[in-house]
Amino acid sequence: MKTYTAQNGDRLDQIVYQEYNTLKVMDKVLEANIHLKHKVLLEDGDIVNLPVVTIEKETIKKVKTLW
Repeated sequence: MKTYTAQNGDRLDQIVYQEYNTLKVMDKVLEANIHLKHKVLLEDGDIVNLPVVTIEKETIKKVKTLW
């Protein structure tokens, strides 16, 4: 598990997006960071645990046209 040391004003969603390129893993990150669950803005020195998460790629369905 990686960790990230927050700086004043960081937001958890921004950190998650930078690390995983998606917010779909937010639930898993929150499970690993219960201590940050109710913080909107992080403070200097807050430790964010970044668990190893497998992200499934979405399959893009081909859209059929009507004409």
